[in-house]
Amino acid sequence: MWDRLTRDWSGRNCKGLARLARAALDGKDWLHDRVGDLVSYLLEVLSTPRVVRVFGREIAKRIPLPWDQQLVAVSRGMQIAGIAVCMLNGRDLARCECFVDVVINEGKERVRQLMDWAAKDWRNLEQLVPAM
Repeated sequence: MWDRLTRDWSGRNCKGLARLARAALDGKDWLHDRVGDLVSYLLEVLSTPRVVRVFGREIAKRIPLPWDQQLVAVSRGMQIAGIAVCMLNGRDLARCECFVDVVINEGKERVRQLMDWAAKDWRNLEQLVPAM
């Protein structure tokens, strides 16, 4: 498989691999939303109060589905393979679609974590700066 992957590697291949991995990850989120919608609908059929339906929907969305870990592992594997092949071919990582997708989508979460942490305690921001 590795030979087939690396033989005719181009930016187009990387873009396709990045899109496939992102679609799988987005599909996982979409499925979780649909499970939440289903639970909300069932609670509505049972004539539960709106607050119970909203709470039930949010809880159901967050329950791990049996295939979540495998789907994420496969998607991350595709992204890592794309990055590795781009690096092996000497491509600039800024032009590697797999790398860019990871930075854009996963980087947002890391920045959000840093901002939350900073908002809690601004005095310790110097810990975020690497020592020179």
